[in-house]
Amino acid sequence: MLFTKGRLQIIPDAPDVVVYGSPREARSAVITGRVVYATRTPRTVTSLVVRFRSKHEELFNPAMSVACQAELTAVVVKDGRVCAPSSVHAYDETSGQQEWRFALSVPGNVSETVFTPSAFVAYELVGELRISGLMPWIPFGRAMCTTPLAVKRVPAEDSLWAALAAEPLDVAAAWRSRLELSATASSRIVNDAQTYHVTGVVRPLAKGVRLLRAAFELRETIDGPFDADSARGHAAARCSHELCLSAPNPNNMQMRTAFVPTVTPELPGVAIDQEIQVAGALHVPRAYGQIQYDIAIGPIRVSHEVVFIAQVAEESGEVHSVRLSTGVYVLPCTGPPAVDLPRYENSAKDVLLASTEQLTSSEQLASTEQLTSSEQLASTEQMASPELAHLWAHRANDDTPPPEYCAVAST
Repeated sequence: MLFTKGRLQIIPDAPDVVVYGSPREARSAVITGRVVYATRTPRTVTSLVVRFRSKHEELFNPAMSVACQAELTAVVVKDGRVCAPSSVHAYDETSGQQEWRFALSVPGNVSETVFTPSAFVAYELVGELRISGLMPWIPFGRAMCTTPLAVKRVPAEDSLWAALAAEPLDVAAAWRSRLELSATASSRIVNDAQTYHVTGVVRPLAKGVRLLRAAFELRETIDGPFDADSARGHAAARCSHELCLSAPNPNNMQMRTAFVPTVTPELPGVAIDQEIQVAGALHVPRAYGQIQYDIAIGPIRVSHEVVFIAQVAEESGEVHSVRLSTGVYVLPCTGPPAVDLPRYENSAKDVLLASTEQLTSSEQLASTEQLTSSEQLASTEQMASPELAHLWAHRANDDTPPPEYCAVAST
């Protein structure tokens, strides 16, 4: 068995496998793509198989593979004949390539891709090609290739999971009848490699409390089959952005109050004598690196929560760290990339507003004068009705009393 000098490539149509719905209700997903075999001369392919399997453990990687998905196989060529529903393209002498189309069905209860320091779930596509031998004493040659493929899961349309994830984030809680914390956001869905905007409010319920700092965190909790030496659960803070009231950073977080905040030089922070609104932006990293997608069912389970932290000081000088947390869903973005529009306080960054301001007053006046008085009169007469004309006639004379409105008889 000899390796050929040709190069084999397996190119899926999509880099990920997206499954819609929970493992109990999701339908099968179909992987489609093409297998390209490049050689200098055309060769007779006797067998071509594409497999979807779990990725094996690496030699110098201490993490273990816990995927429980059985290997799936799609036979593209068997005994020199293309098997349905696959198709083949003839050998291209210009590029020296020959390719086949393939389709492979993946069950809906497949475990999602996840990477942790102790364990991982990953998949790959494997292509194996066999050709007839060049010499009578060489029965055949073989070529293999692998391509990583991630499995992602998103809520199915009109499902309970989609309804819970899409609802606005609005949570509040009181602390010792001294102050109240609340957090709001447009949705509970957090997409990776994007910015998540969240707003927190510190509301006073008693006097004498000062706010030292405020921050938002996106926390991730992982539960799975870890080693005996490591902890059962792994918790880590992600995307932490902190607001220092002595030197606020306007790029990440902003503080807004109805009145000028009360600042005492002898005391740190600001007095919580009014509602203090803190707006922050969490820059979520790309998945499979510093953060993982939410997984509710599987050998490794991942969950996330947004935490609003307010560090306050009482009159006695005692410092407390008050936390308000609520669950969110870190999910892949399956639609077009979202546009991070500038907020109201950052209107100077609005490109559309800036381009509109470039229109000078003379250009606006010229565009207005294009509509002549006769055209305005004609357009006004088209919209005017006999009832409106009667009202306008009475309104022209200030001494005339207001008109009486009579009920219109039904026809």
